[in-house]
Amino acid sequence: MKPWKVQKFFGDVVYDLRNRRLLPIVIVLVAAIVAVPVLISSGSSSSSAPLQPTSGAGGVPPETQNAVIAYTPGIRSYKKRLARLSAKDPFRQQFAQSAAKASQLSSTVATAAVAGSGGSGDASAGVGGTVTGGSGSGSGTGKPSGSGKQKKKKKSSKTSYSYSVTVMAGEATSTLTPFANVSSLTPLPSQTSPAVIYYGLSTDNRTALFLVSNKVDTVSGPGPCVPAPDDCALLALGAGQSEDLHYTQDDKTYRIVVSEIRRVAK
Repeated sequence: MKPWKVQKFFGDVVYDLRNRRLLPIVIVLVAAIVAVPVLISSGSSSSSAPLQPTSGAGGVPPETQNAVIAYTPGIRSYKKRLARLSAKDPFRQQFAQSAAKASQLSSTVATAAVAGSGGSGDASAGVGGTVTGGSGSGSGTGKPSGSGKQKKKKKSSKTSYSYSVTVMAGEATSTLTPFANVSSLTPLPSQTSPAVIYYGLSTDNRTALFLVSNKVDTVSGPGPCVPAPDDCALLALGAGQSEDLHYTQDDKTYRIVVSEIRRVAK
C-alpha cells in the first residue's frame, strides 16, 4: 500500500473523529491500552515473592502427610459372616409343620360336615337329592327345587285414560252446533268463519285452550285471555264456561261453549 494512501486514510479518520468530537476519547483509550499492561506487569513483579513450603506438625511437609484417615476394616470373610445361616435343600419341604396343621384342620372340617349330613336323612341336610357321608346315607324330605313349576306372576294391567271435549259453537243469537270429541286444530264455529281454533287441553286437563283469530276485536266472557283481554291470542275455558267473540270478517258475534271435559278409559 502506498504511503500517501495510508497518510490520506489516517487523515480522513482524524478529520471524521474531530468533526464528531470523538478525538479526545480515542486518544484516552489508546493511552489506556498502552499504559494498563505496563502497570500490571510492574505491579506483579514487585509484589510477587517466592513461596516457601510450610512444614506441618512435626516439621513434615504437607505433601507427605496423609489426606485420608487410615481405616482398618473388620472381618471380611463371607464364610464367617454367613456362618450362622445354615444351608437349605431347595427340594426339601420347608414348612412341614404348617402343612401338617393345615391337613389336620381340613380333616376336622370334613369330619364335622360328614357327621352333620350323613345317616339321619334330615331335611336340613339338603333340599332334594341323596346326601351321603360318613357310614350312612339319607335322602331329603323336601320337594326338588327344579322339578316344580313356578307360578307365573300375573302382570298388573294399568288402565290408561284419554280426555274427550265437547264444544258448542255458533252465532250468539241462534242455536249452537255441538262438536263432540272435538279434535285438535278444529276451526270453530266453521271453516268459513274460524273465529277460534281448538288447540287442546291444559296440562292439568281442566281447561280447553283456543287460538283466537286476529280478526276478532272484542272478547267477552269469564275465560282468561293471553296476552291481554283487549289483545286476545289464546283463550282458556273450563267446563260449563262460554265466551262471545265479535268476528270482523263477517261482522257477527259467535259464542263458544265448553259443554264437557270427560275422562275416557282406553
